[in-house]
Amino acid sequence: MIRIIENEPLSKHTTYRVGGPAKYFIMPVTNDELIETISWAKSKKLSYEIIGFGSNVLFMDEGFEGVVVSTALLNRWILDKKEFLVAGCGVGLMELVEFAVHKGIAGFEKLAGIPGSVGGAVKMNAGAFGIEMKDILVDCLVYDIDKNDVEVIKNEDCVFSYRKAKGLENKIILSARFLRKRGEIKELEKIKNDILVRREDKQPLEFASCGSVFKRPTGDYAGRLIEEAGLKGFSIGGAKVSEKHANFIVNCGDAKSKDILAIIDHVQSTVYKKFGILLEPEVKIIK
Repeated sequence: MIRIIENEPLSKHTTYRVGGPAKYFIMPVTNDELIETISWAKSKKLSYEIIGFGSNVLFMDEGFEGVVVSTALLNRWILDKKEFLVAGCGVGLMELVEFAVHKGIAGFEKLAGIPGSVGGAVKMNAGAFGIEMKDILVDCLVYDIDKNDVEVIKNEDCVFSYRKAKGLENKIILSARFLRKRGEIKELEKIKNDILVRREDKQPLEFASCGSVFKRPTGDYAGRLIEEAGLKGFSIGGAKVSEKHANFIVNCGDAKSKDILAIIDHVQSTVYKKFGILLEPEVKIIK
């Protein structure tokens, strides 16, 4: 039986620490509970949103008049098999990185420090330092919402591109199977730790945020454009463009969603006026 929480503050379930109440909030633990949840939402003709760890979403201050389904507790396991590494969608990406490095499994170490869950990372083809999820994924087990069926989607059928997987639209990732390549533990540890130090040096990790707000435009970097536009430190209410990394809009402690959204709009318009480039948000804005 699924547990339904009414009027749950979404600020408790997003890394931005903002967002009003969800009319209904559900955290399924098993695949059957997830399917039951979606079926229930459909039967009530309720709109619904799927989130993982809430690291790449921005809900409005008014909340969400529907069902928010969190997969943060769904399939919290990792299996180390002979040829593959298999992880449930509710495993933290950093947990998977730590597990792989400890086991001497290469390919995950450069993903160190990326927030979010395995399911969310595959869904958006997360990546950094020249590696993306598509480079290590073999296939994933998904729940196809339209077909109301569970199926396996191969890597090539995910249709990966930059921060996107067209083949996974209207599908909820249940687990993912990854390549198991041998590596030297000491070398993998060094790469992982070096990247974590670089992130701490260059990113405002002391503040609540969603990570990078904008996607990288072709041939350039969003952070560079925002900085060149003179927007570092620009603030509205309790939110501001980080002085440490211009592609981070941070919650200084008392930000509202409307503050963050207003800064996103201002950054887009300012950068477009100066460079003729319209920055595309990487964060999913849910109104």
